[in-house]
Amino acid sequence: MSRAWFPRRFPAGIPVFAALFAACAALAAVSGAHAQDPSREPRATTIVGGDSNARRCSAAMEAGDVSDGSITHCERALGYPRLSHEGQIQLRVNLGVMRMRRSEHELAVAQFDAVLAMEPRHAEAHLNRGAALIQLRQYGPAIAAITEAMGLGVREPHKAYFNRGVAREALRDLRGAYEDYSTALEIQPDWGPANAELARFARARREQLANTLGETATP
Repeated sequence: MSRAWFPRRFPAGIPVFAALFAACAALAAVSGAHAQDPSREPRATTIVGGDSNARRCSAAMEAGDVSDGSITHCERALGYPRLSHEGQIQLRVNLGVMRMRRSEHELAVAQFDAVLAMEPRHAEAHLNRGAALIQLRQYGPAIAAITEAMGLGVREPHKAYFNRGVAREALRDLRGAYEDYSTALEIQPDWGPANAELARFARARREQLANTLGETATP
């Protein structure tokens, strides 16, 4: 998964999760009409077709290589004359996640926007776009993007709720953040990130109560 760290105003160590579609070894661009079965968990695939740049882009994503050379291969693959509609979407999602891993979040948003221009109901592109917007501290648009992704159905909804909780907390909507972290944990019990956030909320609540009681007891 893509693991990008919180802005400094938040407690250190709270990750923002990109969608599984893009963050596991992402799908390769396939020449022709070889669309991915949406019921299957996405994973790296063998390239079918003659474009070496698409194959290198796929291999780079699988290896976690986000070097300039890998970005170039992916961008060149977009120019392949027989690239399918599905292949272009897969490439742009790959590029968006690569940009996020390089902390180039504005460029990542541009790739996800391009995907959504071609396929407005692409849930994972909305979710990844929301994650990138959180890193740009555009929390309102991030919440809108993630909520849209939820409505369309994402592969890992617990991560969508977690990300929206991050954005809500940034806007000081503590009740909304707590509810989203709680929902993430209901969907994925014993999930570490959500557990950690709920524990932090509980600690803060106890500390607030202790301070209030201490002030009350002071003569």
